[in-house]
Amino acid sequence: MADTIPIYGVRNRVEKNGPAIRDALDPEDRQVFVAELRIALASADDTLDLGPVVEVIDRWWGRAVLTANPEIEAGAFADRRRIEAGDPTVFGAATPHPPRDPESPDGQMARWPDGQMARYTIRWVTYAEQQRDSLPAEGVTGPDGAGK
Repeated sequence: MADTIPIYGVRNRVEKNGPAIRDALDPEDRQVFVAELRIALASADDTLDLGPVVEVIDRWWGRAVLTANPEIEAGAFADRRRIEAGDPTVFGAATPHPPRDPESPDGQMARWPDGQMARYTIRWVTYAEQQRDSLPAEGVTGPDGAGK
């Protein structure tokens, strides 16, 4: 079962800058990345617009992270093969909230400790009211559609 657990952590981090991405890429990808980045930098030199440079960095950063952490891509491919084979366990299991009481013969919902849900609700409503009060007055409507 251990091989079915997806890997969420990144073992080798790659900073989101040109030199870090270049160093993390395979030699073939590295050449293409450097060429694209140089074109974007030349464009930025002419136009003073860094948009193309950011686009190249954004486009190649994910590839660099996967190259530096091949187990992530291998896990994604394994999950894809399992999905294509019809294995629904890739998606995990849905759990109701609050969870069902395992000791209840008819699967009743577990009971919250007395007053616990009320305390959570009061905290949430208080927080929501504080946030609402910090909004600008014009254009703000309440749940009933009326202005504040």
